[in-house]
Amino acid sequence: MSRRPHGPRPALVVATLLTAALALAGCSAGTVTQTDTIVSQAAGTQGSVGPMVLQDVSIDSGPAETVPSGVEVPLRGTIINEGAEPDRLVAVSSPYAVGSRIEGGTVVPGENALRIVGADPAPLSPPNIDLRLPGSARVVLTGVTQQLRAGPTYAVTFTFERAGSVTLPVIVVGSGPSEG
Repeated sequence: MSRRPHGPRPALVVATLLTAALALAGCSAGTVTQTDTIVSQAAGTQGSVGPMVLQDVSIDSGPAETVPSGVEVPLRGTIINEGAEPDRLVAVSSPYAVGSRIEGGTVVPGENALRIVGADPAPLSPPNIDLRLPGSARVVLTGVTQQLRAGPTYAVTFTFERAGSVTLPVIVVGSGPSEG
């Protein structure tokens, strides 16, 4: 008759040591990892200045993946005024464009919003203060100075009458090839 060893089984010891090694390796990243500052920009970028919050801001390239040099290109996003007082969008600029044009409403009442509609042919309207409905505007960068493509970010500065200016790293978002 053979005797069974009374100590721990070798396979169990190896499995325990491997589990401990994996757990300790996961802790070696420290409190600040390389991925803790990565922000998804699938829909656009975010930013704020004072009570003015900009959400999902992007360059709307329409059905194309890139924006050629020399053309006009609309922006898309939302401006939210979290303050009690109205503010007005007075300018939009970028080192990647000669100028800009703002069409539609530019005043964002307190506790209201303004949608930047991009290339959508939707009618433009001011915000409705009584019903708390957001307004809509079209912001177009004119005279693009170089080809803009999906991937990199492009600086776009929004200037408000009261809140001041904020520069955002904006991405190009296209709707992909048109179907049909």
